[in-house]
Amino acid sequence: MTAGARTSFPDLNLLAVIRSPSWTQVVRDAVCDIGVFPIRTCGARDAVFTLASTSVRYSHLLVECGCADGLLDTLVGLTDGSIGSNTELLLLGACTGAPSGIGVVRLADRSSVREALMVPPPARDVSEPLMQVAELRAALANSMIEARYQPIVRIKDGCPIAFEALARLNHPSLGTIPPDRFVPQIEDAGLAPELTELISACAFADMTGAGFTGLGLGITLNFPLDVLLQPEALNRLEAQRLAAGIPARQVVVELTESRPVEDFDLLRQSLNHLRGMGYLVAIDDVGPAVPRLAPLLDLPFTGLKLDKDLVQRIEHDPETEDFLRVTTAQAHAHGLSVVAEGVESRVILERVRAIGADYAQGFLAARPLPIGAVPVWLDGWRHTPAF
Repeated sequence: MTAGARTSFPDLNLLAVIRSPSWTQVVRDAVCDIGVFPIRTCGARDAVFTLASTSVRYSHLLVECGCADGLLDTLVGLTDGSIGSNTELLLLGACTGAPSGIGVVRLADRSSVREALMVPPPARDVSEPLMQVAELRAALANSMIEARYQPIVRIKDGCPIAFEALARLNHPSLGTIPPDRFVPQIEDAGLAPELTELISACAFADMTGAGFTGLGLGITLNFPLDVLLQPEALNRLEAQRLAAGIPARQVVVELTESRPVEDFDLLRQSLNHLRGMGYLVAIDDVGPAVPRLAPLLDLPFTGLKLDKDLVQRIEHDPETEDFLRVTTAQAHAHGLSVVAEGVESRVILERVRAIGADYAQGFLAARPLPIGAVPVWLDGWRHTPAF
């Protein structure tokens, strides 16, 4: 087959975790049959760190069975479309227990590898999954919910300071579903307290594991307004934290405004309760659509997060840049730190640095990571140039 036979297929850019000379040669021969495309070969840990960020896009990750060094599940998670990845995972060799839906080339055969690389990537389903309340309850009860962790780094020196815990739903037929496609349904069904408690439990368990222990890194937990106003929800959070033995100062409770604040006095009581126990509290997704921002800033918050859609428009829209600059100044005047979410390029990084943001979160540093990728990312990040 020649390159001319695949005019509608996107260019290849391969990341390969391969050790054996036979698979190395077969892959290079197969790529030569298709055209001239780059191949980068590395170890499994380097592949995890590379896929965590978006500095280079790889069309395929090729992993020789037996070379994943215990990181196969992590690599599967980093090539999942739910985190915005367009990288297709292809396993090479006789793999036992390979995850379902992953392409496998069992024999070191040039034509088999070539044909596998020529298969167009599957269409990503971006439609809203229609899940009944019973399905949502089952997902919460039957370990279909997991946490992913996206780093938050200090802009002045690139130092990681915290991770935001983000929910993912692993549906048996719909696949991995990102939060914006199922969390609203959970909230509409009145199940937000259960989801919040579950993700908090996952985060605290993971914070006491190898990825976080002893590093002093914070964790950010999303609390919808309805949950944040429930004293029993805050008591459950405190019980979870105490059981895990994690200092409250390492936990940021982030208000996600699924509906406008109507009772500021009641919200102040909840925030004072959290602050009294030592927690930090922040406002999520701050933008022009957030009503009555001024009275929110007068409440005992410790930080706010700039809306990622606005941050991503900052390099093209002067009005957006002006809004974010003014909002950042207002936050600082109230003693709040500012996180710019959605930082996906160095141009955006420099713009949010210029407006005075303190921290950055986004694909430039890393995608939302499976817990197995956290220590690998931290180790790799320490050896990269600082922001």
